[in-house]
This record gives sequence, structure tokens and C-alpha cells, in this order.
Amino acid sequence: MGLKNLNLSLQDIKKALSQHPIWLHLGLLEVKQRYRRSVLGPWWISISMLIFVAVMGVIFSRIFAQDLARYITFFTSGFLLWSFVSTCINESTDIFRINSGFIKQINLPYNLYILKFLTKNISFLAHNFVVYLLVICFFKVNPGWVSLLAIPGILLLIINMYWVSLFVALISTRFRDMVPIINSAVQIMFFITPISWMPKLLGESSIIVKLNPLVYLLDAARLPLQGIAPPPLTWIVDISIAILGLSLSFMAFNSVRSRIPFWID
Repeated sequence: MGLKNLNLSLQDIKKALSQHPIWLHLGLLEVKQRYRRSVLGPWWISISMLIFVAVMGVIFSRIFAQDLARYITFFTSGFLLWSFVSTCINESTDIFRINSGFIKQINLPYNLYILKFLTKNISFLAHNFVVYLLVICFFKVNPGWVSLLAIPGILLLIINMYWVSLFVALISTRFRDMVPIINSAVQIMFFITPISWMPKLLGESSIIVKLNPLVYLLDAARLPLQGIAPPPLTWIVDISIAILGLSLSFMAFNSVRSRIPFWID
């Protein structure tokens, strides 16, 4: 039964991937429509982030008595990735509800809506990456060739955000009370994850750091952006989370996929 569930889920994602022109177009179209009356468009998000990391970087570097150039690079790379993660989790609660018109009228694979959603958020991530480039140029930080390891790190993060978005979309569509719970959980995770504070402040062996999966998900891309090669454990944990998460979300998806149209009423 488990293999059958996995097979049906894989068929849905395979069909969705084959229709990539649709979700790519719709995802980018959402970005354009959101800022269609704006002169700077999506760059407003990047400008807001640049101002935020500049102000908070200066303040927190003094509070934590850290070198400004080193700290602001750490904070910028971490907050850049965290913004992508938090947006994916918070906004995925409404994926199926927002697309209820398509779901009820057109026979499209459900994964298409997840991929469209990720396309939009990856576009914002790409825009915000300019902030990181500006920061390292201004402070003359050179992460070196090791920064290329951020590419597989970001890909792993996107894969994990895919299954998280699918799973959150399913449980939030079925149980609407989960939406404020998930939003609150994301806020809490920001404070217990080393994004604005460095792990060494609590100690590398701290339970909050070692048992927090978000630390590993972020570090695979964040460490290379700081010129540090992620340890093997980071890759092992990230890949393990992806495998377990995909299996869990696929089983959950296949068991409730026929009920989704009724839940969005």
C-alpha cells in the first residue's frame, strides 16, 4: 500500500513537472501582478531588506560585541535564507484555497500549484540575493570559491521547502485552526535559530543549536556564503530530512488528495 501511495504521488509530481511552462508562467505572473503599479516592482522587497540588515547589523554587532563586517555577512546570509523559508511556510497555508477556482474547474496536478508557489518565492529569493552581493562588496568580504557550495545548499533548501509547503498546505486546508499555530511557530523558530545571534554565543554543543533542523537547512547555504565549507554532518542531515519529509508528504498527499476539492469550499 505504501509503494502504491508513493507511485501515485510520483505520478502527480511527474505530470506537474511536464507542465513546467504553466507553473513557471503563473508563478512569475504573480510576481508581476503584485507590483504591477509599482515603479521598482519586486525590488522594493530587496530595498526593504537592505535597510533592515544594515540597521539591525550595526545594532546587533554592537550588542553582541562582534566585528561589524563579519557579523553583518553572517546576518545578511542567514536572514536572506530565513525570509525564503518563513515565507514558504507561512504562505503555503493558503495554496489550495487561493487556487480553488483552478482546482474546481480544471483538471491539473495538485503539485502544479506547489511548484507555481515555489517559483514565485524563488524569484523573490533571487531578487534579495542582490542584498548579499552589495554587503560583501561594501565590506570587501571575499568568501572565495567555497561560496559555490551555496548552490547545492540552496537546491537542498528548495527541495525541503517543496515538501514542507505541500505538507503544510494539506494540513492547513483540512484544519484551518492550524494557520495561526503555524504562523506563531515560525515566529518562535526565528528566535531559537541562530539568525540574528551567532551559535558560539550559546556554544556549538548547545541543544538549541544541535537539535534544531533549521540550523542544518540554513547552514548548507549560509556557511559557503561566509567562506566556510559546511561539515559533512550538515549535508547528511539535510539529505535525510529531505528523504523523510518527501516520503511523509507524499503519503499524506495521496491519502487525502481526493478530499482537497471539498475542503476548499
